[in-house]
Amino acid sequence: MKMNKALFWDFDGTLVYNASPIWRYSIYTVLTNLDYEIDIEELRTHMRKGYSWSIPEIPYTGQTGEVWWDKLFEHLLLFCDIHMISKEHAKKAFTYLKEQVKDSNNYKLYEDAVPTLRECLEMGYKNYILSNNFPDLPLVIKDLGIADYFTDYIVSANVGYEKPRIEIFQYALKLAGYPNECYMIGDNPTADIEGGKTAGMKTILVHGIELSDIIKELK
Repeated sequence: MKMNKALFWDFDGTLVYNASPIWRYSIYTVLTNLDYEIDIEELRTHMRKGYSWSIPEIPYTGQTGEVWWDKLFEHLLLFCDIHMISKEHAKKAFTYLKEQVKDSNNYKLYEDAVPTLRECLEMGYKNYILSNNFPDLPLVIKDLGIADYFTDYIVSANVGYEKPRIEIFQYALKLAGYPNECYMIGDNPTADIEGGKTAGMKTILVHGIELSDIIKELK
């Protein structure tokens, strides 16, 4: 019987890095261009509380997919109401944020990402994305040209749980058919490594190593 082997990959900071600080500056850029005087740190602090991955202790299974975006926009409106920013301008800033986040040009693959993913497939592993991220992430991965290396995607905004909660790892394991051997690979010691270990996975922290070195750990 063929062994079911799976690798669950984080996305940001593991396979790609951001070409620009999208989440931090997109809304700020639009609002300042509309002549609003905005304190970027105040905006950043407020918006951070609206990103589900910043509050992983709170599940949101009834607010996934496009509703996830709606809830984030509602959170932005709270800031805009306080600062006398019109809903029209808030919508313009939010639309720009979504466009930037979904633009694959704002993500750069680490140079050894594709060769490593390919070799993992050759070794008999199935690759899965397991990411705390926005619901449209699979489309970005397709635009990056790496969709063929993945069997499926587990994205928090489509599941309603964030790493390191065990529920999202259990969801991933079920989706993968409860593999005989599996690893969580990521750059976050808490979300990826502690979360993966709690779910019974082997883990690989990519901080301090090249992606290509992962192959050595899998052999």
